[in-house]
Amino acid sequence: MQSRRTFLTVTANAAAFAAASCAPTQPGAERSTSQSATQDFVGDGSKRRILLRGGVVLSLDPKVGDFEKADVLIDGKKIAQIAATIAPDGAEVVDCSGTIVMPGFITTHHHQYEAIQRSIIADGLLAGAWPQETYLSVVQNIWTAGRITDPANPGKVIWDLGRVPYDPEDCYISQLVACLSEISQGITTGTDTSQANHTPEHTDAMIKGLMESGRRTVFAYSGGINRSDQGIPFEFPGAMNDVTKGIGRLAKTYFSSKDQLVTLGFAGGPIAAFDGAPYTGWQLGRAFGASMHNHVVGNPMGIVNAAADTRNGMDWSGVTVIHATRWEDMPQAQIGSESSGYPSGNRSKAWEIVRDSGAHVSIANLIEMQMRHGMPPFQEALNHGILPSLSPDVDTNMTTDPFSLMRGAFCLQRALANDLAFPESNPGGLPVPQLLTSRQVIEMATIAGAAANRILDKVGTLTPGKEADIVVLDARNINTWPMNNVPG
Repeated sequence: MQSRRTFLTVTANAAAFAAASCAPTQPGAERSTSQSATQDFVGDGSKRRILLRGGVVLSLDPKVGDFEKADVLIDGKKIAQIAATIAPDGAEVVDCSGTIVMPGFITTHHHQYEAIQRSIIADGLLAGAWPQETYLSVVQNIWTAGRITDPANPGKVIWDLGRVPYDPEDCYISQLVACLSEISQGITTGTDTSQANHTPEHTDAMIKGLMESGRRTVFAYSGGINRSDQGIPFEFPGAMNDVTKGIGRLAKTYFSSKDQLVTLGFAGGPIAAFDGAPYTGWQLGRAFGASMHNHVVGNPMGIVNAAADTRNGMDWSGVTVIHATRWEDMPQAQIGSESSGYPSGNRSKAWEIVRDSGAHVSIANLIEMQMRHGMPPFQEALNHGILPSLSPDVDTNMTTDPFSLMRGAFCLQRALANDLAFPESNPGGLPVPQLLTSRQVIEMATIAGAAANRILDKVGTLTPGKEADIVVLDARNINTWPMNNVPG
């Protein structure tokens, strides 16, 4: 009998090939093929040549342009050429007529260890409901921490399993399931905002799962459950100049090169890295070459205070703030009076800091709407000249499907903006903001995601010289044909 690990490894290879072979998704969904250039189908790092012939090419690179019909040549793991016609010259030819050839989708925040808890609280909230129906109680308490705490007093433990429910192998399986399911959906790059680093063995298992999946991923090293008082080893977050534990150990063991599919991120914040530390979490992460990935839900002062601490620097281009909901300087409704309402009026110092520092914003729009984080802040981001990236966040409540994320973003911003066009909805005469376009939300799911993960020089557009993280969408399906508008 196969072990769970062997089964998942074999399944990984089979799923990757199936995705590359145009396997259909669920009824009513787009059919897609997706494959990182390091997988067998589109190059394993050798000089294998693949010619994607005759598809509609949506490069998203203004210098390259888009093509009604063109060929894309892949040489090894790189995009070598995009042109109307390219001679095969010994390359393996893939007929892409009737398809859209475009960059792979990129997400920027996902707790992948929760994949095996998929849909466990499909109707649940973040917090505030009956304790057994919330993300904090069911997912974070019972199935992550192995205990239940009093909602009114989180320090009071009501029930304790005596250990975390996840074994390291469960974390490994979760990572494979998450990566392979997203590869089949066309998400060739993701960010695992891990929160299951309970022991070094759990962390090592998760990193191994990511690496063995073959998908491009940022491993954003986050916390876990500290049971060191029970004799269980715990190493998060590590310390400056220490390569024996925490982030230093991971950097030395797994992330010695920037040119690899799995790269290092860190969820340490802009405050003391740990109790008594003379340096911030950002300083610690940067010392080991990590990008920063921080949740900031309803806490604009966290951003303001981070900027006031000179240790965090002024260049936040390596920082991605997640959610960014409820950042108003003064309390206000999303649509209010002319002087303080949506989409203009009240200032937000936090948004101004993020804009001026060059930080990136990741919006988990489906989860934020469903779980009560606050209104997804697309308009605030756009008002400050920021194109946010998109994230699925958690499998426990909602789909990770990139088309749902894009359509959700598109329709939400338009719903709020379009409602202002009617006097009965907008008696104060607030201006109607510019409406999002289909192409802009695609750019959120590709270009903005690549920039937030610090890999825009590698992926995010179809550009000769970049790596061939490509999806091919089959537009011949009866649910999408005729293809009258490619971004649409």
